Amino acid sequence: MRANFNNPAVNVQSWYVVARSAAVGRGKVRSFDLLGRKVVLYRAASGRVHVMDARCPHLGANLGHGTVVGEELQCAFHNWRFGPDGQCRAAPGLAEPPQRHVRAYPVQERWGLLWLFNGPEPLFDLPQLPAATRFWTLCPPSQHIRCHPHLVIANGLDAAHFEALHGMDLLESPRLTVEPPYRVTVELRGRPRAPLLRQLTGTERGAISASFTTIGGHLAWTAVQEPIEFYVLFTGRPTATGGCQTQTVFFLPRGLRSLRAFATTYALLRDDRRILDDIAFFPGFTENDAALRAFAAQVNEMKTG
Repeated sequence: MRANFNNPAVNVQSWYVVARSAAVGRGKVRSFDLLGRKVVLYRAASGRVHVMDARCPHLGANLGHGTVVGEELQCAFHNWRFGPDGQCRAAPGLAEPPQRHVRAYPVQERWGLLWLFNGPEPLFDLPQLPAATRFWTLCPPSQHIRCHPHLVIANGLDAAHFEALHGMDLLESPRLTVEPPYRVTVELRGRPRAPLLRQLTGTERGAISASFTTIGGHLAWTAVQEPIEFYVLFTGRPTATGGCQTQTVFFLPRGLRSLRAFATTYALLRDDRRILDDIAFFPGFTENDAALRAFAAQVNEMKTG
């Protein structure tokens, strides 16, 4: 059986960012390369976004050259029309529309991003903020990291590297929770050793208290409770070159407290990029890598799409 974890030849079923919402206006059509295939996005007259494979099942034309007709997408080559479910609804010159369809995908529009699930039905939801919380959302430009997305997503589960790489003192043993089939969580408390970072994060006497949860193989949710409450969503999709296109979404408190949130994020993430850009991973797990081992085991059991 072929392993899924860290395998560029397969894509496990998950939510993936396709584009920013602003990239597809009402009545507009765009095609994108994603997960080794070309997909087409269009925003219908209703304002809803639909996603399907971009190759017309007639002669293979790119539906990204088509036009929106109400809630349907019309191919530019022969004016065949397809509904949001991918089924052919009209084919000029034929008495009846042929029984042809293109693969349609579940899609969500959240936080200014368009998300695709590469399976017939979502197996899990995108994360939700706790009820009665009020944060502003920041979605910075995406980045490319030269390693498989699974390594980026699992990074927060590696509690030992916070001490070795990030210069933090962990104040208690990290707590691991495994929730099959799609979640692994590590909770930790610690503080930076550097006096300046302690001052910037407000941890001269306190600590950073955070949890890192992987959701499927391509989402990671960070919840920071101390010294200030905020949340960060990490996602990554594989690229044609074998790397990872990441997208981060911050959920931040308003006002100057957001600066402390950024300082805390820096304390938790600094120097990861230089390691991940140059890693040649192999799974030499030890007893200290139980969270990473659990994540890899879950990914290996996931359906592919």
